[in-house]
Amino acid sequence: MFRQLEIAIHQFAKRQMTWFRGMEKRGTPIHWLSSTLPPDDFTSQVLTLATTLSNNKNN
Repeated sequence: MFRQLEIAIHQFAKRQMTWFRGMEKRGTPIHWLSSTLPPDDFTSQVLTLATTLSNNKNN
């Protein structure tokens, strides 16, 4: 059962990456963040990006 779950998770992750790459090819900007960042730095980058995107949307 654990092996099947492991395989299913891997397959789902591959489908997600394919979907995101397709979005990029169609011109949708994707803002990738490193999962290796310390939690505080990751949170800071997310908030900065959200603020920037929100400001751009309102202008």
